[in-house]
Amino acid sequence: QQKQQQKPKHTSSLGGDGRFPLSDAEKLLTDQFDPEDQPEYLASKSQMDYDTIAKRLGGKAKGDMRDPSFWDDGTKQPRLLIMTVATHREPFIELTEQSASRIGKKLHVAGAGEFFKGYGWKLKKMRETLLKFKDDYDMVLFTDSFDSYVFAEESEIVSTFRGLNSTMVVSAEVNCWPNPNLAPLMPPSSKTGHYPYPNSGGYMGYLGYILHLYNDVIAIQHKSDCCDDQGELIKAVVLDHRAFLIDHQAVMFQTLFGSAKDDVTVRGGRIHNTATRTTPLVVHANGWDKEPLLDILEQTGQLSSEDRLEMMEMKASLEKQKTLQNREKAVNERCDDHNPNPSLDSERNFIQEYGMTELQRQLKQLLKPQSINWHVLEQQLFEVQEYRTHCPALTPFFTTPSGAPEVGTERSSLINGKSVQSRFRVYVYPAEDESKLPYIYQYIRQMIREGPYYTKDPSKAFAFVPSVDVSCWCESCMYGAFKNKIGEKHPNSIQIEQDLKQLQYWNEGRQHVLFEFSDAPCLPWDAQHAIVAKVGLSSFHFRSGLDVSLPLFSMVQFTKEQRRVSPSNRQYLLTFRGTKSERSDVMRNHLPKLHNGRDIVLVCACRWFEAEKEGLFPSDCAEAEREFQKYTYTSLALETKFGLVVEGFGYHSFRLTEIMAAGAIPVIVVDHYVLPYSDLLDWETFSIRIPEHRLMELPDILRSIPPEVVEAMQRRVVFVFEQFFQSLSTQVHTALESIRVNLFESDREYHKRKLQIDGLNYLLPSDHYETGKQVIKESIWCNTPPSRRKDSKDNAPM
Repeated sequence: QQKQQQKPKHTSSLGGDGRFPLSDAEKLLTDQFDPEDQPEYLASKSQMDYDTIAKRLGGKAKGDMRDPSFWDDGTKQPRLLIMTVATHREPFIELTEQSASRIGKKLHVAGAGEFFKGYGWKLKKMRETLLKFKDDYDMVLFTDSFDSYVFAEESEIVSTFRGLNSTMVVSAEVNCWPNPNLAPLMPPSSKTGHYPYPNSGGYMGYLGYILHLYNDVIAIQHKSDCCDDQGELIKAVVLDHRAFLIDHQAVMFQTLFGSAKDDVTVRGGRIHNTATRTTPLVVHANGWDKEPLLDILEQTGQLSSEDRLEMMEMKASLEKQKTLQNREKAVNERCDDHNPNPSLDSERNFIQEYGMTELQRQLKQLLKPQSINWHVLEQQLFEVQEYRTHCPALTPFFTTPSGAPEVGTERSSLINGKSVQSRFRVYVYPAEDESKLPYIYQYIRQMIREGPYYTKDPSKAFAFVPSVDVSCWCESCMYGAFKNKIGEKHPNSIQIEQDLKQLQYWNEGRQHVLFEFSDAPCLPWDAQHAIVAKVGLSSFHFRSGLDVSLPLFSMVQFTKEQRRVSPSNRQYLLTFRGTKSERSDVMRNHLPKLHNGRDIVLVCACRWFEAEKEGLFPSDCAEAEREFQKYTYTSLALETKFGLVVEGFGYHSFRLTEIMAAGAIPVIVVDHYVLPYSDLLDWETFSIRIPEHRLMELPDILRSIPPEVVEAMQRRVVFVFEQFFQSLSTQVHTALESIRVNLFESDREYHKRKLQIDGLNYLLPSDHYETGKQVIKESIWCNTPPSRRKDSKDNAPM
């Protein structure tokens, strides 16, 4: 190339050529990284010290918490807590209390005197109790409060539980309620077990493990009171078949609903299951009918005939008043529409608040025929960003004979088993009038033409770049959330589809690369088999191995020397400076809770469109503005070890690239965001990512990372930025590398590792290492409109 020049040599702790130090490169190639050094491992660690809890019973306290040996070596006598949750005293709770006192235990009742908010609230009370007693007990036996009875002595309960060799044993029943659709996804044991499905009315386990399940796996403290306790357990075991053991054979727990009551007989003062030939320890009359429990208690001598008659009269009174049914109906009405996903605002329902209930119903009908995984469907229905429009399902690149998606190793059939890098070429369709294309797209096309892979000969091309601009600038090809046209395509989207089909080599989009730079989390038009290279892709609309998630280029420039300032010489631990609107991502509303003005600076100013003129700012905006003006965007980026990235109007943000440009380690707190080049780069080595609902734990997580790990991560950030993120051109060529490696190389893992160590191993023209000023200027008007900007000391857009 005429403008080609040698890339400047770096002189830093990265090594002489700016690449990963050799020892670290060797570790990267051989997967020898110590898990303790991996930021993702650190970020996933709970605030709970489970090791301490486990060591009380001689557990090994290292490794898999689902393994009973983690908690218990069987040599020590455990302290057993028997508990339930109940807001008030109904007559039947006395039976449960009586059964516990009979074996010398006191039934602990959580939630007494409180209002029953829902079955999720029930699990929250359970978690609160376990936190309260985590230092006082080792095992916990939970029973429902109004319809359970414990028959066995404590020693038998403990020995039977230990004999089942599980961290948690959950009662079983005949129905998969309230998730009948998940019945086929149950563990294999459900196909052969007598009682196939979990019942939340009785379970036993190590206190630490149940606390871990509720606190870290289900994250019930961050879910709505309206989620279902049994539903959450069913989801947990569907997602992880080892989450707990279902007591299919009624070894410990006997339920009595439906046909189960016919399996039970009484002999010698104990219940026996004639179908499974077991002697259950706890009986639970799940469902409305409590008479089978009263029959059993009378037959075993635990209830006199007079007491049974009195209980039956009370039962008849409850049934006449429909007390239980009315309570259930009230809960169902209050909880008709709730978010089942963990959230920092678990009690808020943004679908209702934003007036999107009807759109959610429509979206559900549109998504159902797509055979989306139940867990993804549940998440997507409550992801507010999705409601700007409905995006059609993306067409799989390969399909099996049955039509199922296939993006696996069949791609290797495209080549001859050797590296294609020397032959990989990209054809750029000529445009009738290049000047009519948006300047950013003109720039992308020009960068490819000046790069190493360009060919004028379409017969030699592995990939094709259209002459059609497909970016949905400022959502110009969407109807938006309030147009009530969620099932319709916008005319602009229809036009894009038609224009693409007119391309000479389109072939339903195969091998065509579509660069898209809008805020939308998906494509509102059908890309067919094309490779979608897009910023802000959500996991709901991403075909791994085919599509490419792009970053945004940096609109703020920093020097190599500024990037290389060591973390030990940076003032702050974590920073963020940004704006929010009335309905931008609610994560930003929580940032002031973490801001201390010392080592954590998280400032967020109100920037509601035209609201300043109308006096619509809430009172806290004035204080937020004062804090905001104390700092500049660039100084915070340069003076911090870690830079926070949260969602705005889209999943993506200029901030991600700009933080890296300043040499800070990105901390990404955005659920469902597909990280840029995630199929190519190992993000664990240069970033922290945590789920949104754990935002408030962030300071503790970051402070737990050893300084030497922070130093190594920062060196890696510098390398990744300068090789792959530095400019729009390097980003586009990294996208082409992702396409080459994922679609056309036979030994993909080798080539991914090689890129991770060497970076782009070719030279680009010298002006490719900075993004053109006109590109930045054109981006500002849409992404940071004047209503969100004010004059700043550093002239940064934000």
